Amino acid sequence: MNEVANRIKKIRTWNMVALVLTAIGAVVSLVTLPSSLFPKRENFEFLGKKGLELYNQVSSTSYKVAIIFGVVMTVLFVVLYFIASRQLSQDKVPSKLIYFASLGYFVLNLVIGTFLKGASSANELTSQLGSIGVVVTVVSMIAPLLLYIPQIMCLVHIFAIEKIEEKA
Repeated sequence: MNEVANRIKKIRTWNMVALVLTAIGAVVSLVTLPSSLFPKRENFEFLGKKGLELYNQVSSTSYKVAIIFGVVMTVLFVVLYFIASRQLSQDKVPSKLIYFASLGYFVLNLVIGTFLKGASSANELTSQLGSIGVVVTVVSMIAPLLLYIPQIMCLVHIFAIEKIEEKA
């Protein structure tokens, strides 16, 4: 039973890290929401014709819906991590679904973002940068993955607890 208590303590720590990181992301998303929903045309005009095409894309309804959906999902995950934190404070193991949903949303967001980026004018602007554009693309795909280490670690420890309980 001591092993389970240690695992719950580790889940509690990793869940708190996930909660804090996601809460920071939610605050940043909420603060930048007005400028994301209502971009200023002047910020894109200096890029010329491609900049105006990019402005039209970020001013589109589908882009705004995606931004709002992202903010709602971020706030939802903050709430879910908070609920998991309360369960962990009572020495209960939280549902794996929270962490799988978070990872699934990350992968879905990454895939959709990659496809949308491939079709956008921003991709043409980035391609003019050559190898720097490739580095930026790779880093922008890998760096966010580091922010999901807490969710992965929570899942690792939840599975370990299930294995311990199966043996008992």
